[in-house]
Amino acid sequence: MAACAATAVAFALLGMSGGQDPVAMPTAPRLVAAVAAAATAVLVLLPPGERGGLRAGAVLGAAAVMLSGSLLAIPHTVLMVIVRVSQQFTGGSGPFAVEPSWSATLVHGLNVVATALVALWLVVDHRRRNDRCLRCGRISATPPPAGSRGRLWWPALVAVAGALPYGLLKLAWSLGSGVGLTGDGFAQVTAASPGFGDTVVLTGFSIVVCLVMGAGLGKGVVRWALTAVGAGGALMLLPVGLTAAAQFVTVLWGGASIDDSEIAPWAFGLVYGSFLVWGVAFAWLTVAYWRATRPYCRAHSTESAVW
Repeated sequence: MAACAATAVAFALLGMSGGQDPVAMPTAPRLVAAVAAAATAVLVLLPPGERGGLRAGAVLGAAAVMLSGSLLAIPHTVLMVIVRVSQQFTGGSGPFAVEPSWSATLVHGLNVVATALVALWLVVDHRRRNDRCLRCGRISATPPPAGSRGRLWWPALVAVAGALPYGLLKLAWSLGSGVGLTGDGFAQVTAASPGFGDTVVLTGFSIVVCLVMGAGLGKGVVRWALTAVGAGGALMLLPVGLTAAAQFVTVLWGGASIDDSEIAPWAFGLVYGSFLVWGVAFAWLTVAYWRATRPYCRAHSTESAVW
């Protein structure tokens, strides 16, 4: 697969150039990620043979190692780019430097694309080996079970509830409030400051997407777009939430501050706990939405209707 081969080359070049992520995160060494990407490309091109399931498992393992070279770095890398673009429009300044790593952003973005294509390949391969419709994955042209869209409200509301604490706290800081702060490091922050007003807007956008998905709306391109936003949001939130949850345990144990950021431990826990709940619910909602809104498929026989 060309995307995996390109990812292997990109990781190798990034490692040789010494390029760094904007925020250091525990990721697989770049050489390891490059080798895994190359191995994934080779495994995908091998003939399936009689043990197609074994090959699929090997592809899954290699792709997982490939993604581990970017997974924990993606949230900060992508957010830094978004904040930088926002800063070009607002002209605001804030308490931290906005310095994206364009080379790392390109490599991690390529890795995500390659991983998504591998996931698609695995789905199609599984359907082919199990005599399922390559288009929709069903054995028969059966519409979704009645009432499945109504159940989307549960993950949607949990996702909104998870997003609100973070969004409201960021809004308060953007308006000059000192709630949750232990010093005056945010004294000059305004709504135009990078990482504040812009993230409030992103949070609001995410809430709107969750509500639209919760209502089961969207067909065709809109359905794909909503699913892409949900998958991207979960990919941004879950790594940060899980990493911070592990870090917060040490904070509670020692009562220390967080990275000298002058954010109170309870506020840190609220923000990153919000990320964790929000990310889990967003992922749950995205998968449920994709399944519940699958269109009626006429590409195969309607005999022996099985969902």
